[in-house]
Amino acid sequence: MATDTKKTRDLQHPVSLERSRPFNVRWYESEDRSKWVLPNILKQRAEQYGDKTFLQFAEKEPISYSRMNQLANRVANGLAALGVKKGDKVAVLMPNSDDIVLVWFGILKLGAIMVPINTAYKMDFLSYIIDSSDAKVLFIAEEYMDRLPPIAEQISQLQRVIVWTRTGAAEFESHGFNTKPMTSFSEFMDRGHDNEPDVEVTFTDYARLMYTSGTTGRSKGVIRPCAADYSSARNYAEVMDVTPDDVCFTCLPLFHSNAMVLSVYPALIKGAKAHVEEKYSASRFWKWIKNYGVTKFNVVGGMSYFMWNTPPVPEEKEHNVKLVLGSPAPHDIIEPFMERFNIKFMEGYGLTEIGQVTYMRPGEPFRVGSCGKEAPGYEIIISNPETDEELPRGEVGEIIVRPRIPNIMLYRYYKMPQKTVEDFRNFWFHTGDAGRMDTEGYIYFVDRVKDYIRRRGENISSFEVEKIVNSYPGVEESAAIGIKAETGGYAEDEVMIVVVPVEGKKVDAVELTEYLEPKMPYFMIPRFIRFADSLPKTGTQRVQKNKLRETGLTPETWDREVAGYKIKR
Repeated sequence: MATDTKKTRDLQHPVSLERSRPFNVRWYESEDRSKWVLPNILKQRAEQYGDKTFLQFAEKEPISYSRMNQLANRVANGLAALGVKKGDKVAVLMPNSDDIVLVWFGILKLGAIMVPINTAYKMDFLSYIIDSSDAKVLFIAEEYMDRLPPIAEQISQLQRVIVWTRTGAAEFESHGFNTKPMTSFSEFMDRGHDNEPDVEVTFTDYARLMYTSGTTGRSKGVIRPCAADYSSARNYAEVMDVTPDDVCFTCLPLFHSNAMVLSVYPALIKGAKAHVEEKYSASRFWKWIKNYGVTKFNVVGGMSYFMWNTPPVPEEKEHNVKLVLGSPAPHDIIEPFMERFNIKFMEGYGLTEIGQVTYMRPGEPFRVGSCGKEAPGYEIIISNPETDEELPRGEVGEIIVRPRIPNIMLYRYYKMPQKTVEDFRNFWFHTGDAGRMDTEGYIYFVDRVKDYIRRRGENISSFEVEKIVNSYPGVEESAAIGIKAETGGYAEDEVMIVVVPVEGKKVDAVELTEYLEPKMPYFMIPRFIRFADSLPKTGTQRVQKNKLRETGLTPETWDREVAGYKIKR
């Protein structure tokens, strides 16, 4: 691949002047890895900190360390009473709340495996995850119950549904789903008890089964061991210098790793406080940050630009924030951004499969455009995509990763042995992302190699978009691509679909969108639709999506936003 000659510049402010201790890049060498287990850490912190606040959700009553441990025990014992055993899968379809955290902790207390589900999923997307994960129990918010009746026949292995509500009382009958035994969350919690479950959980046991975007197939189930989640959280805590005095804030969804292991879990490890809000609010964000004494938070995708385009408020400078992690940071506005909001940035890069594998180095200048150096415990090279051989510094190739210590990355893709071998070929995990490394070891993300789309923090499988588009009567075939488009004053990836109608048929863009809306998550629904007589293909009939991206938007391309079509969430 060609060398990227783009110049980068250093910001000469120190990333973190005041640290409670020197940054330890090899912290893992002296630790007893048998302690890298969330349930054990929770129990220890409960004994150590007692009534100190661990978690606060919105303006609800805060939950102390000791109370969180008791509630997690109650969840674990309640699941055990339902027949859930160590190693069983428990799916969770809930919005951000304090209860989703204690459900997560309780599942792990039992040695079971949490299967978080994106709250935008419905129909085939939802049934696929519940069925393919072999989940025995589903925790679901009442507001999503109407999604179960249409998929009842596809989730036959599910044994019980636990219904959570915002008010504490559930009305099951009105949703028309009666094929599985159901229990309200409040009743479930009342049946449990606070004693420590008699289960030994080790650092090699599985913690989560996370589904992430596929490229040429269905979403992949990523099996992460306890040690992997601990390593990600501990690295964050070390790099961001989390201490017991910190307040770690997130309004990112708790069905993604960022909020789970880069916000809540680091707070637990370090005895800090975690504050959670349900979702990002431009009008309330800085009021939250100021009023709750937040010191650390993370931004992903276009969140920085939403913040930048929001009218100034006094609270955006009147806060105690010490450090922000950007994945990525807003490179084109980074200096005025930090000045306006009175913050300092770190930056990192990671994937669900491998965790956060790069970070800026504390105390070194912020390098605009770079996502940092290897995180503790990882080895990274830029490779020739054809041979996996390391390329000279400065050349662009594929970012590939392997652990320096065992158990800190995914074990495998669940029920996908061929995909596991493919992504781990030559004993390196292949990220599918293009990047380069400078002479000092700083890595610069360049582009995506894998055929998936990244939109506002969500990985989108082009395969899954095309599968549903192709099911529309009158569509012969289609190709989904990510394309840069202006949104609120900045460019980010938007989903575009190039559609080839059946010969002699005409497809209407609005009618196609109306067909897609109830069948896929809102963030997957294409913004742009272009019709074509054929798709460019190779001699082996693979679609040449690079050519579609080169053509990009044309005057004939239908734009959902310009057309004024509103997606219901």
